[in-house]
Amino acid sequence: MVFDPQPNRGTSLQVQRVFRAPREKVFRAWTEPEALKKWWGPVGGTTPVVEIDLRVGGKYRFGMQFPEAEIFYVSGTYQEVRAPEKLVFTWRWEQPDMDFGESLVTIEFHAHDHTTEVTLKHENFPNEELCRRHNEGWRDFFDNFAQLLERKEI
Repeated sequence: MVFDPQPNRGTSLQVQRVFRAPREKVFRAWTEPEALKKWWGPVGGTTPVVEIDLRVGGKYRFGMQFPEAEIFYVSGTYQEVRAPEKLVFTWRWEQPDMDFGESLVTIEFHAHDHTTEVTLKHENFPNEELCRRHNEGWRDFFDNFAQLLERKEI
């Protein structure tokens, strides 16, 4: 994790991880609804709602849920889509108690032999606490993703 404070723009985080899978497969797992439902979401939760219009200007909406709880949603708009290299999209929580405004997520997929390095940058947090909490969430997502790749479930 790298904290990268940006004056007047809040705080940003960066997470990098190498996955043992070809870049095309990793990119598809980040962009196909059925694949995302398998790994996206918090530890102990599920993601029953995945809506994607994968094009510049297209919208996405993910609904995550813990057992016995209401679904909570994050949504945004794709700013850049370069398969299988890069995704850029806005990020905003729909629940008023979670909404801190719009932030920006950039994900780059770098091919290295039979692996893929994924670099995720999430920026424009209003404070370090929200940045820290999202950093924990992204790390959980990456762990879920790695485990499913290892078991060949995606």
